[in-house]
Amino acid sequence: MLNDKMTKRLLFGRLVSSSGDSLYEIAIIWYMFDLTGSAFYTGLASALVMIPKSLNFLVGPIIEMLNKRKVLIFSQLMQFVLMLIVPIAMIFKVESISLILIVMFFVSLLENFQGTAEISIAPLIVDKNQLGQFNSIASSSQQIINVVMKTIFAGSILLIGIQEIYLFNALTFLIAAILFRKLTFTHVHKTQPKEVFISYKQQLIDGLKFFFRSKIFLISLPFLVANFSFGIAEAILPLYAFEKGGSGYYGFLIVALTVGNLLGLTFAAKIMVYPLGKLLVILPLISFTMWGASIWMTNIIIAAIIFGVGFIPFGMMNILLITYIQTSIEEELLARVSSVLDSILVFAMPLGSLLGGLVPSLLGVYFTMFISCLGLLTIALYFLFEKQVRSLPSLLSD
Repeated sequence: MLNDKMTKRLLFGRLVSSSGDSLYEIAIIWYMFDLTGSAFYTGLASALVMIPKSLNFLVGPIIEMLNKRKVLIFSQLMQFVLMLIVPIAMIFKVESISLILIVMFFVSLLENFQGTAEISIAPLIVDKNQLGQFNSIASSSQQIINVVMKTIFAGSILLIGIQEIYLFNALTFLIAAILFRKLTFTHVHKTQPKEVFISYKQQLIDGLKFFFRSKIFLISLPFLVANFSFGIAEAILPLYAFEKGGSGYYGFLIVALTVGNLLGLTFAAKIMVYPLGKLLVILPLISFTMWGASIWMTNIIIAAIIFGVGFIPFGMMNILLITYIQTSIEEELLARVSSVLDSILVFAMPLGSLLGGLVPSLLGVYFTMFISCLGLLTIALYFLFEKQVRSLPSLLSD
């Protein structure tokens, strides 16, 4: 499969672009804290980065009406230009909070177009029989790059500074655009706008109906609360890290979280033999215990390790949820139900981030961090008392 030039260009382009995507969000949140020392502004930055992601379900029909290759290249070039604005503003001493927030909002918005275009182009380049293998390689490689880039961020933020990180970010988008420019494939005839929106409107209605009438709605409710809590955590993590371990500790917590989540994703298949209903009680309870315990530990190294370990069961839980959705929904409904679920769950995070920026001044950063991890306890308690979910069998059962 990887002997094909077009497949390699698409894959390498995705991976180069992912290396930039892995950095800019945490980099902007850290820089905003470094610039202001305020949890309010880190919360605002986090919210502005996440709001466009909750609108991703609207991008699909727009992509269908356009030249996907041109959309992919244009989105990468625009991300390159936008990302370059921040270090240039630093060089000329004209950076401002409002400028950075506006830039990050549009970079995040363009990421929706880039990601959707990549997904749409893959079936046009990769053989149908090899598409699953391609997606698996791309997904696992992106996870590894995510860990590597965040580890580099942790080690470099105090050594080379935020300006160089943003220059690197911009460069990755430019390289990805060059790789995508070399893609050639047969374009599918573009659908007329009226046909696209009529079809999309019906698909969205069908997806919403199925979502609210199925067990997926019951399963997603506590995750909505949890994502709201995680939004709080993302907003206050730089302040929490600074108070607990100093200016370099934020990077270590990001690495611990990422590695823990990756281990959970990697080993999730090992626990699929057990009843899903019970796992959805046990896994979030373990995560809550580990994360909560790490907050009050005085040894910052052990605290970071325990914090990361707490995200292993969380990573497993994500895979279990995705697998359950994939195995319980008819294929023709899968994409539209997944987009509805993703948008609903992501929408809770910017709301949490905005609240997370306000609460520390009232309750203190440690207690606010503990409140954020209560989202995991909410998941465990909900599934413990929700009989329909608690009785779900193993994902491997017939």
